Amino acid sequence: MFKPNEKLPGKFSINDGTLDFYLRVRTIINKKKIVLDLGAGKGVWFQNKNNIELIQSIQYLKPHVKKLYGADMDPIILRNKSTDENLLIKNNIIPLKNSSIDIIICDWVFEHIQYPKIFYKEINRVLKRNGTLCLRTPHKFSYMSLISNLLEGSIIKDWLLKKTQPGRKKYFRSFYKINTQHKINKVFKNYSNNTFIIKPDPGYYFNSKIVYILLQIMHSITPKFFSGVIIGFLKKI
Repeated sequence: MFKPNEKLPGKFSINDGTLDFYLRVRTIINKKKIVLDLGAGKGVWFQNKNNIELIQSIQYLKPHVKKLYGADMDPIILRNKSTDENLLIKNNIIPLKNSSIDIIICDWVFEHIQYPKIFYKEINRVLKRNGTLCLRTPHKFSYMSLISNLLEGSIIKDWLLKKTQPGRKKYFRSFYKINTQHKINKVFKNYSNNTFIIKPDPGYYFNSKIVYILLQIMHSITPKFFSGVIIGFLKKI
């Protein structure tokens, strides 16, 4: 199995998107904050013994906040062990009280939002004033998003998802309706908006050194959005 960062101290990439995102999240949490991990799924990262321990510990927020909720439309959320309490979303309604959450984390969620106005309304309802929405999502015009859109509904995409996300029972369609900085600003126009694009290392290279090197070259010569991921911290005013 090809491991591109095997020889680096810690064995993690200098362009690790998970490390970048959760280190920034860590700067705004504390033991007084109530946090919602929206779209948390089963929390496979928490149970995967092959994950790098340091990155896993940085992503594990439960010991560092007052309470951590996990919520998802997939019933598999009820098996998530990285949270304090898990909630099943039905009819696009998050089962939490108005203004009850300090921080909402949407990690790889925005690409699956079919109805941005309904999504915004629910985020705005449960988030406290001066609360923060933290997001990480692929850019709408990244090559991964374009390929995903092209293969949507096909046997090939189903095979790829099963190959890259083994063990997951249900897959949600990607819509990319709020996956540009402009669109995020438009939907969350009443929020103080801080979004930026990073270029992480290739995520899907099928353990092939040749594929990895070719993708790295493409990352280095193409515009940021084409291989980029949007990270955002939106504060409710």
